[in-house]
Amino acid sequence: MDGVTFCGSCGAQLASYVPFQEAPKQNYSQQQFNQQPPVYGSYGSPSALPPKNWMTEAIIVTIVSFLCCCSPISWILGIIAIVKANSVNSEFARGNINEANSNAESAKKLTMWAAIIAVVFVILFYILYFAVFATMINQAGGLQELLNSMN
Repeated sequence: MDGVTFCGSCGAQLASYVPFQEAPKQNYSQQQFNQQPPVYGSYGSPSALPPKNWMTEAIIVTIVSFLCCCSPISWILGIIAIVKANSVNSEFARGNINEANSNAESAKKLTMWAAIIAVVFVILFYILYFAVFATMINQAGGLQELLNSMN
């Protein structure tokens, strides 16, 4: 069969690619008017769409964690998520549906972990900041003493 691809791992037949064609122009009767015309140019079936690639989320998490001076761990995870998200659509276009789904799931997990680590580091930073600030005020004799010394 022309256009049929097979999985490189298990040898299972994958959906064949049908090149994009314009739908033929038809004059619909009143009875056919409520029916939708067929969709052309899809992978195997009209409802087959590529999985969500998480590219936007991965870029946002990486940039925000970099700008907020969060952990380098979240930068690395974000960059790896961007690479995985980039390969989702290309694998889907090649007919590697399983690989595209695997890369989409990996990009999702890496993006989520990068976001969680960035939020945890920001929270820890503010806790440490206020603990140091409170220690400085305590060393100065307390808040009331510090306020009296300013007058």
